[in-house]
Order: sequence, then C-alpha cells, then structure tokens
Amino acid sequence: MTRYLVALPALALLAGCGSEKAPKAPDSIVFHGNSEELVVPKAAPQTNVAEAAEPAVNLAPDGLSLVLPTGATRHATFGMPRDGVTRMIAAALGSAIEEGDDQECGAGTLSFASFRGGLGLYFQDNKFVGWDLDGRDGGNFATAAGVGIGSTRKQLESATAIKVADSTLGIEFSAGDLSGLLSSREPTGEVTNLWAGATCIAR
Repeated sequence: MTRYLVALPALALLAGCGSEKAPKAPDSIVFHGNSEELVVPKAAPQTNVAEAAEPAVNLAPDGLSLVLPTGATRHATFGMPRDGVTRMIAAALGSAIEEGDDQECGAGTLSFASFRGGLGLYFQDNKFVGWDLDGRDGGNFATAAGVGIGSTRKQLESATAIKVADSTLGIEFSAGDLSGLLSSREPTGEVTNLWAGATCIAR
C-alpha cells in the first residue's frame, strides 16, 4: 500500500523549575465530538503496570469505537470532525505518529493520520471518512465480532458472510462495508489487512 506521510514533531513535556510544584495531571481528557462532550478517564496509578487499564480501539464498518476501562463505548463514525476523532483515538494509542495532507487518492483528496499498531485514519474536508489497518505493524485491533489481523478465513466466515475475489492487491474479501486481504483462499488463510470507508490504498 502506498502512503505519503509527513512526520509530526514529537510533543515535549515542560517541567517546572525552582521550588514551584509541577501542575497536577488532569483526571480526565475532555474533547467534543459532533454534539456531545466525551470525557475519557485517565487510568489511576498502579503499582503493577500490567494492571493499568487503558481505553481500547475496536474496528467497525462505519468507523471506530473507543472502549473505556469502565466498559462504556464511544463511537467515531464517518462524517465526524477530524479533531474530535484524532483526540479520541489518541486517548487510547497516543498522539499520531505521522500525518500526510492533500494526497490524491481514488476517493479524491484525502488527509492521513497514522497511529501505532498500523492503524491509519483518513479525512476529507476535515471529516473522518475511512480507516485502514496494516498487519505488518502488529496492532491488536478487532471488530465487535472478533475479526482482526490473523483471523482465519474460517473464523471470518463464521462471523459474517463474505465475498472473495482476486484483485491487484491480492486475495481481497468484502463483508458489507468492511474489506481486507487474505493470505490464501484456504480456510486457514489469514487476514493480513483490513479497511473501511474511503482510503488511499494504491491498486
């Protein structure tokens, strides 16, 4: 897949000086989506790092979902403003690693934000319009039905009806508005890539 990306500067933390106390970290991250205010609680300090709960990102045919440690879910659906969606995903994955702007794709001019784990978000006119997932980066993302990178064709077909065809990308499948690639047509063939909405995948 071809992506044209521009590296973002890393964010720096400013430390206090002298005898002044450092500002207290906020108890939550607050941002606005379309019309509602979303408050994502920050994880409390843990003595065991492995026990610290963090928001998780789930894949969906119409966008992405953020699952909070409390079990509550917030949705970032296609059409939402770019700023709200990127802040929502950053609450779980950290700031975007790379961004690209004004790239001509099959769907027209798109902007792109890349997050850790191989998850890419696409935007058009500052609206969220698509996402893709590259399995080479080891991201542990899945749909509500458990479909993710590494799922077999057998597991995929047990979760939803799919259509499989050869394309310039390889063995491509579609399941409604969700698409992806398989390593083979066999039942043991694994999902290697996933995407939904408008993307900049080079065919």
